[in-house]
Amino acid sequence: MTVKCRMWIGLLMAPLLMAPLLVPLAGAGAQSGAKAMRKAMRKAVPDSAAVATAAADVFLAAETRGAVQRLNTWRREYLARASWADLGDRCNPGALRAFARDTTPELQQSLQSLVERMEQTIVLYGAGRPLAASDSRALLRVIVGWEAGIDRPRWDENGAGVHRAVATGLTGDVPDPTKDGCLPSPIMSDTVTFVVPGFRDMEFPKAPRPRVKAYFGPAAQARVRNEFFTAVGSNTPEAELSYIVVAPMVIWQDYAMVGVNRPRERGGFELASGSNGGAAYLLRRVGSEWRLLSIVRSWGS
Repeated sequence: MTVKCRMWIGLLMAPLLMAPLLVPLAGAGAQSGAKAMRKAMRKAVPDSAAVATAAADVFLAAETRGAVQRLNTWRREYLARASWADLGDRCNPGALRAFARDTTPELQQSLQSLVERMEQTIVLYGAGRPLAASDSRALLRVIVGWEAGIDRPRWDENGAGVHRAVATGLTGDVPDPTKDGCLPSPIMSDTVTFVVPGFRDMEFPKAPRPRVKAYFGPAAQARVRNEFFTAVGSNTPEAELSYIVVAPMVIWQDYAMVGVNRPRERGGFELASGSNGGAAYLLRRVGSEWRLLSIVRSWGS
């Protein structure tokens, strides 16, 4: 067959090949046919925004897995460097995680850097997440009970976890220097006041002593000052107001960072020392229990 003959046959066949495409577009069915074609094209070519979102999700999942693996690795390294300090048996002093082999400034700095890397990772990935879930309330319950001297968390350790943390802020009993037995903390009071900006409410631990009182929300600190001034400060200007601020609190995966400050004020102003101390804690969730991983830093009055 000659080339010219094949060209003529192609020209004759073209209308027949195009007919199935042209028929749906003719007459009254033109609009519905066009819509069908556009819909088919959309299925064939994925939306660019959807592709970008899917790619971002994949990247975020991989980044999250990597960050969790780093946290777990740092935790294992941290625990491997630690031992337990013997505080004796009197007055239930609790246990203290010690690092007896880290004796040089270089080793101590590397240990502090290790803890701070864990803290920074938790804050980086967890900051801004809501705190209304049950795990955050359980965490707050642990911190409040510990700070008030009602109970103490267990240390995070490999295994069942048998060591209890030491008391915070001089809230624990102290040995009686004159005889056997224990004396209550000299700074304990009948009521321990908490300011919790990140929560609206919660059920606090109940104990015969001390009683726990709390103020919630962003304006909590102003409310506790106003109530104290109305009830006490207006008549006794030299009276001191002491309370415990639980903030910030950040939870990510099975880890948490909690900051605690204990202001001391008189007449609405902080005293020269500014505080009864404070601390930043790292905790880890084991099942439904929050355990103390590290006291990242602490300061006194």
